[in-house]
This record gives sequence, C-alpha cells and structure tokens, in this order.
Amino acid sequence: MVEAKDEENKLQADMHQLVELIQKDENNWRAYVDLVNLLATSENLVEAEELGLKSLALFKEDQVAQDNLHYTLGNVYYLAGSYERANEFFQLVTDEQLKYDAVMMQAQTWYNQQNYQKALVYALTGTEMPENDLAGFILLGNIWLSLENMEQAASAFEQALSFDENNFDANFGRGLIATVLKEASNPWFKRAQALDEKHFEQQAGQLDALTQIMMGNDTNE
Repeated sequence: MVEAKDEENKLQADMHQLVELIQKDENNWRAYVDLVNLLATSENLVEAEELGLKSLALFKEDQVAQDNLHYTLGNVYYLAGSYERANEFFQLVTDEQLKYDAVMMQAQTWYNQQNYQKALVYALTGTEMPENDLAGFILLGNIWLSLENMEQAASAFEQALSFDENNFDANFGRGLIATVLKEASNPWFKRAQALDEKHFEQQAGQLDALTQIMMGNDTNE
C-alpha cells in the first residue's frame, strides 16, 4: 500500500514538472510528448488522447514533432485497444529513428486482432530493418507459430536467441516447436523453466492448444 502511494506521488510530481516545462516554453514539444506518454501509462487515456491531438495542432509546422506525436498517439490508441485508430497514426510516422518501432507496432496490432497475414507483412518488413531486435523476432516467431509454419517460427526464435540466449519468450517459443515436432532434444524448454518456472507453467497451456491443432491437421491429411 505504501509502495503504491509512493508511485502515485512520483507520478504526480513528474506530471507537475512536465506541466511547468510547458508553461515555461510552449514550443517544447518533447514535454508534450512525455506528458502524453505519462498520462497513457498511468491509464489516463482520455486525457492522453486529448492532449496528443491538441499537441498535433500546436506543432503542425514541425515535422519532427509531428512524427513523435503520431507515434505517441498510436501507442495511446493501442493501449486503449483501438487498433485500427492506432495504425492510422503509426502509418503517418516518417522519421527514420521511429520507423522501425512504428512498423513493429503495426505488426503487433494486427497480431492482437488475429490477422496473422497482415501482421506477418509488417513483422517481416520490420525485422529486415537495421534496427531489428530481440522483441521483433519474438513477435515474428509468434506470428509464424500462429500460421502453423514451424520451420519459419523456429528460425525467428533462434534469431531472437542470438540476441539473448536467456530470454524466456524466445526459449519457450523454440521449445514449443521442438515439443510439437518431437525433436530429439529440447534444451529450450529446460532453460525457459529454469528462468521462470511460474511463468513456464502459466504458458504451458499453449502447448496443449498447439498440439491439438497439429493433431487436427494430421487427421485431416
């Protein structure tokens, strides 16, 4: 209870500081972006949306500000579960430094909507960019897994493991495939369980669901 109160106090202090920065310099678009992000992560989504849209109008002549605000607003709508609206803003991002994140967020929104083909298009685009990272290949692996392409999924998870061999999600994903395909050895499941046994047990239901799907496909064949 005390910890929650401390977090609330820190949040209020951070918001107050950002408001002061804006009052001192109304052209400080970064303070607006930070405040929108803070409102969103604290689940004040309506306020975050209102401030974000207002900020877009205020900085309509500044392309860098526009890109950052478009990406930030995309995240606001993503957190609100408004995935189509989120993608509208992610698509507007042109800044090279933000482009990768925007593309991968579009992949994530389509994945959340179970539109795996569209998610795949964006994830493949993102993972071909220089900024490709661990999270991007884990998402790609999960998309391939949802499309029941075990070979491509395994490749994506192995690429993720090349970034961090002790990542739980990458190990669990690769171990899931090894189990379904009945591979001779499965060091990935062992490592995932050792990394986080509680999470491992929670995720184990995925194996049952995927096995049933694969058995159904085998029966149909």
